[in-house]
Amino acid sequence: MRSRALILASLVAVAAVILVVGVAVAGAGQSDPLPDIAAPDLLSKMAQADGVTAVSGDISWHNGLFGDLSAASGMAHLPAQSPLTSDGSGRIWVSDAGARVESQGSGGDQVVVVNKAERTAWVYDDAQNAVKKVVVTGEAPAETASPAPSASMMTPEAITLYLQQVARFATVEVAGQTKVAGRDAYQLRMTPVATDTALGYVQAAVDGETMLPLQLEVYAKGGTQPVLKFGFATVSYDSIDTATFAFTPPAGAKVTAKTVDGDALKAKAEKMQQSHSAQGEPTKGQKAAAQQAVQGALLTRGEVAELVPYELAYARDYTARPYQWGYVLSPAGPLTGSGAPLMQTLGAVTGMDLEALTSVGSPSERAGSAATGPSSVLLYGQGFGTIVLAQTQTTPDLAKQLKQLQQTSQILGTTTVGTAKATQVGTPLGGIVVWQQGGTTLVAGGMVPMSDLEAFASSVR
Repeated sequence: MRSRALILASLVAVAAVILVVGVAVAGAGQSDPLPDIAAPDLLSKMAQADGVTAVSGDISWHNGLFGDLSAASGMAHLPAQSPLTSDGSGRIWVSDAGARVESQGSGGDQVVVVNKAERTAWVYDDAQNAVKKVVVTGEAPAETASPAPSASMMTPEAITLYLQQVARFATVEVAGQTKVAGRDAYQLRMTPVATDTALGYVQAAVDGETMLPLQLEVYAKGGTQPVLKFGFATVSYDSIDTATFAFTPPAGAKVTAKTVDGDALKAKAEKMQQSHSAQGEPTKGQKAAAQQAVQGALLTRGEVAELVPYELAYARDYTARPYQWGYVLSPAGPLTGSGAPLMQTLGAVTGMDLEALTSVGSPSERAGSAATGPSSVLLYGQGFGTIVLAQTQTTPDLAKQLKQLQQTSQILGTTTVGTAKATQVGTPLGGIVVWQQGGTTLVAGGMVPMSDLEAFASSVR
């Protein structure tokens, strides 16, 4: 099962589909080679299948989010350096010994190699002739360090119940069958319930025998061609020589190295496991208290305004998407309406040291981040039609980043929000608008039509 988990994580699988789906089934035609199957049964088979220990093959992808970024190739701060920002092809090898991806695209060629035995990862950029190396020292974290749902729990009945709970966001259907890389596959399609989203649907081709996803396509609303597409052109489930996961930097390449303390990661994981084991299953009262604490972090606009050190901007006279709730995010994580860190509150009601387990970075790094103060996030609308409005104080580093972003306005686009010049990133699947006002930086974004997003941003003040 560990091999399969590694493979699924490396193949850009359909986790997003599984998280936000409802229930439906489409009957296959009599000429289809695979038997009919309902969505819950297919998802259950995907979760429980454990026959594949290796996968390799030729891959190709299409990325139509940003159009032609060739003019941005000389701007190091743009993602145009990645082959994945346009169209490309390559080859992939994945097994329990590691992973290797070789990609070629208009943004350049790259090689990514992960060697599990050596606990080393390499990223080679041909255009820059540069190599990044990451080495994990000490012992790697235990693979079963924290509680995780067992595949045996992912029965059709359990999945059906879960899907019914989230069906207000999207529905899923087995929308016929197809053939990918010479393999018969089911078409698993997720369609948002929201009518005000730019997302049309997400479709995955699932191997009818191995239950591995072979292709993923994302369509804009009303679109007939995928905006994003990733999949196998050829595929093999044969074993892979471990020498495939060895990498030697090319002569003359600039190598930068980073070390990750595996012992510290392992200790943190073990502490989490021990804490969970000591506490056992939470009582009914603890579950209720924890749920109440989480609800306490879903704030009214007034509560958000009380917790941030700046004048809160929000959408005024805007009715297209109602305000849902807001969050206040601090270096200690989300805050409740009283200003207490949510993790601190959850720790108090469950008896677990959640603050220590979820802390990120060194004490000095956390102290430095505290100087920026908390940030706010306001949500308008529901499901895939949600617009997010984030606001934070403008630091010197953030101002520098925004200046760099504005220098690419000929590529990304500009608009006006009130009297402020804003940079916008528009795609067929939605976008973001970024601007500054009153010493703060605001970002409005969502998977919604850009005309909706611009109208929303113009109401923020």
